[in-house]
This record gives sequence, C-alpha cells and structure tokens, in this order.
Amino acid sequence: MRALRKALTVATAALVVVAGSIVVSQPASAAAGCRVDYTVTNQWQSGFGANVQVTNLGDPVTSWDLRFSFGAGQTISQLWNGTVTQSGAAVSVRNAGWNGSVGTNGTASFGFNGTWSGSNPAPTAFTLNGVACTGSPVTPTTTPTTSPSPTPTQSPRPTTTPMPTPTPTPTPTTGPVTGNAAQLVAGMGKGWNLGNQLEANINGVPSETAWGNPVVTGALLDRVKASGFSTIRIPVSYLSKIGSAPSYTVDAAWLDRIEEVVKLAYDRGLYVVVNMHGDGYKSVSGSWLICDASSQTAIREKYQKVWQQVASELGGYGGRLVFESMNENFDGQYGNPTQPCYSNINAYNQVFVDTVRQTGGNNASRWLLVPGWNTNIDYTTGSYGFVIPTDQYRSSAIPSNEKRLMISVHYYDPWDFAGAENGTYTQWGPNATDASKKTSWGQQDFMDAQLKKTYDAFTTKGYPVFVGEYGSIDKTAFDSSNNRYRADYARTLVATAKKYGAVTAYWDNGHNGQYGFALFDRRTATVTQQGIIDAIMGS
Repeated sequence: MRALRKALTVATAALVVVAGSIVVSQPASAAAGCRVDYTVTNQWQSGFGANVQVTNLGDPVTSWDLRFSFGAGQTISQLWNGTVTQSGAAVSVRNAGWNGSVGTNGTASFGFNGTWSGSNPAPTAFTLNGVACTGSPVTPTTTPTTSPSPTPTQSPRPTTTPMPTPTPTPTPTTGPVTGNAAQLVAGMGKGWNLGNQLEANINGVPSETAWGNPVVTGALLDRVKASGFSTIRIPVSYLSKIGSAPSYTVDAAWLDRIEEVVKLAYDRGLYVVVNMHGDGYKSVSGSWLICDASSQTAIREKYQKVWQQVASELGGYGGRLVFESMNENFDGQYGNPTQPCYSNINAYNQVFVDTVRQTGGNNASRWLLVPGWNTNIDYTTGSYGFVIPTDQYRSSAIPSNEKRLMISVHYYDPWDFAGAENGTYTQWGPNATDASKKTSWGQQDFMDAQLKKTYDAFTTKGYPVFVGEYGSIDKTAFDSSNNRYRADYARTLVATAKKYGAVTAYWDNGHNGQYGFALFDRRTATVTQQGIIDAIMGS
C-alpha cells in the first residue's frame, strides 16, 4: 500500500537525539560514553509508540539501565526488548536477557507503547548506568586496573510468548507442487495480512516490533485461523539486514526469524505468502529496489542474491507456501507508468522467477506471485507495459497446460473512503444513509468492472489473481455507523473477487482505533472487528 498506509497512525514521527554515557560496574573509572536516539514512531488520540536506541561509544558493557523522566504525565503501557519500571514520571528500562552485552560502537534498542494527554514532549535527559548523557566518550580521570574484554554486539532476536501447542500439520518433504490454479484458489480462500510486522523498520533497520506491534505469536495465528482465514500474507523488509556486494548475505538471525513466523502459520494448516515489501519504497530509509535508479545492474544482482537465500531457506515447505516478488513497486509518482521504470519492474519479476526456480526442490514447481506497476489494476491489465515473466526453469513434472505463476493486485478504491485520514467520506455502497458522506465514484459497479479486468486479462489465460491487499480504515470517530460500511465494502470486494475467481487478503496493520485497519488485538489475540470478519466470511 502507499507509504501513508504503512504507518500505524496518522501522526508524524518526532525524533529527539540525546547523548548519554554508559559505565561498567567494574572498574568504575573505565572509559564510557553513549548516544541515545529517542523516536516517536507513531501517535494517535491518547496513545503513542516510541523506539529508543542506545549507541555505546565507550568500553563494552554486559548490562545496562536507561533512566529518564516524562515531562507531561506520559506512561508506558507495554515495552519490548527490555523490562520497565515506572514510578510517577520516572522511568527505568533494563536490558532483556539477550541484549545486555553491548560492544564499543554497538547498539541496543527497545520499543514501547504509551499513553499521553494534552502534549507528548520527548524526555530531555537520560542516564545510562547512573551516568548523565554527554554524547561523546567520557575520558576517565584514572587508568583502570583491568579492561573488560570486548563483547560482540548482539542482534536483537525476538522471543515468543508461551502458547498452547497446536496440533501441527507435518512439514512436507520435497517433491513437486501438484495443485493447479483452481485448487490453489479454493485452498487459499480468504486471506489476511500480518502487516506492519516483519516489514517494520526504524531508519532502515527491520524489526517486527518497530512500529508498535508485539512479537508474532502462535496464539494470534490460532485466532486468525479460528476466525475463518485460510491464508496469511507476510510482508518482509530486508534493508540493512543485507550485507555488502558481491554476496549480499542476509543476516542469519533475520532469516531464521522469518522462517519461524512462516512455520507458525504453515504448521497450522494455513497457506502462507511471503512478500518482499519495504525494500522498494523510496520513502523507506535504506530502500534499494528502485525502478528509476541508475544502478540497475547492481540492483538486479542484489535482488537475485536475496531471493536466492530466502528461497533456499524456505524451500522445504510444500505447496501452501507462495513467494511474492515485491510489493507496490513504481517510480513514486501517482500517474501513468513511465519507462524505463516499468521495464525494470518486469526485469525484477523475471529475475525473481528464474532465481527461485533454479534453487530446485519444491521451488521448481511452487506457485509464484508477481505484480505489475504499483499493483494497480488498470496499469497491470491495460496496455501500459506489464509483461508476465517466462517460466523456463520450472519443473518438468508440471503439466504443460498448467501455469505456476499468479498475478498480484491491490484494491483501495475509492481512496477517499478506504484510506484518506479524515472524516469527509465515511459511508460506502447502496446502504449509505447520507449521500454527502459517500463518494460519487468507486461504488459496486466500479469494483465489479475493475475485478472483471483481472479476470479477462489473466484468469481466463490460466493465471490466477491475488488481491493481496484491500480494506478501509476506521472512521467511527466521525461517523458511528462507519464500521457498517467498512463491512459492506469488505463483503462486496470478497464476493466480487470470488465471482471472478480471485483470492483476497485483507490488509491489517495491527492498529485498532482511529484510522486503523486492524481486525484483531495482537497483544491479547482477540477479535476487535467481528462485524467485518463476519462480512468477509459470509461472502
């Protein structure tokens, strides 16, 4: 979705950089120093999310205790990657079990959600292990008798909360994926996006909790499945987790975490779509899959190496795992497609298909998903330059009359209703009671015509279509009946897609409340929008 839709909330992020000092317990006079970056990542009515990163500019430490005070009555309601205590305005955050050791020039970080009222100023002073912030190394007045041995910086590794052990579906062995297009569509059914999790990042550093959502748990996916969803789409960003040329090695811990989340879903009998997401957004720090950049040869080499590693990591999963080449790739301008940008997008898709196929095993016959320009229906179905990749390296076991490629599109029309963060248009469809709150376009007839375009262009030719994102934001703050129309919108979209043989996946960003897309509370693994879920399942 547009970068605007990626944020959990409407508010802009505020960045406060404050310098601080770290000291080690022994010896007390060891050289020390640090910088603390405090970032408000999102803010909504009475609530906000923040990320705090500590950079150690001095000697290595084996544990840390960051202290600060809020100036306007804010309170922390949930914190991850550390433990928190708060007494009045005073806050103390100690390291988690796995991120206490911080080497020289290494970093540790944590995030939290909090509440505010009236104003939300950032803290103005921090101490680390009892020493006030300075922003530069502190030179000791005496020479320590011993120096701590350097400890490598640890990459944060998410942990999962205990959950009931489900009855797993056995992880399949290698072999050809035998399901044809009709079987795939029937099996995938109604899907749901695990949005703003593995694609979340702060300044180009991916972390599943960076945008305020908690660590993904099996309990959440149990609830999603129990609600009737058959497919989980998992957007993933790689960004700074990718090493330098020529190998472009993806951080092993990050690949392992991706695989852990895939397994949580797959072992519950769900279809899983793994999508490369934020790497193609110009608005994301560290993005590189940019279709109008000058270094296209290097981009394709990097893209090939990343997908080779991802496909190899996940290659043992069977036919319920689908790879999606990228997300909403385009030049950033919301107008007609341009060249050579569209040709480069086509080239990325071809590199993706060839690379995954050549890793062998199940990947030689796996269903693969490719988008056109910005996943836009008109620009993918019309004569604007989209080219379906060839599939020359696919398994010879696939019947010659069957495809193993599917096409990705997204649907958020009319945007004034579905995504615009204001209260102007809050109603949709024939049941609208206030004409002034309903847009003059983008109603049922338009939706039907758009999805028919995908049917005519692709489904009739053996390429199934995946509406990988759709939905509408919560505007009940402006119109108490808004959820009724959100349900009508979802019901109609899913029913129309089904009419034309397409699969759907609702976009859920984890945010409940004003301008949120969420259907579930990810912290408690409970349903928050039963009416919308019922509408989807009844379609």
